[in-house]
Amino acid sequence: ENVNKLQQGLRDRGFNIGTTNTPVTPVYMESGMSDALNLVWDLRENYHIFCSIVMYPVIPKGQLILRLIPTAVHTDQDINETLDAFSAVREKLEKGLYPKEIPDVFGALM
Repeated sequence: ENVNKLQQGLRDRGFNIGTTNTPVTPVYMESGMSDALNLVWDLRENYHIFCSIVMYPVIPKGQLILRLIPTAVHTDQDINETLDAFSAVREKLEKGLYPKEIPDVFGALM
């Protein structure tokens, strides 16, 4: 049920999730490396959403896949917050609001 809610919610908001038929939900976007890393950092630090990221050299340059895995313990509120967060980061990406520098993830952890 949560898988369907998340996947349909992403489709309804115009996200490309391909033709997945598993709980692993890919979200396809276009992005350079620094934007992609800043977007994932933003999702984790500001929206408390963890997702795996796939980018060059695994896929062509300029493309980005974010992978989400909804589970039975996620609530409707979790799903709605995820959908809102993805809309927000997409808007930031499209407006070019992410810094062009790659985030210092190691410095923040120390």
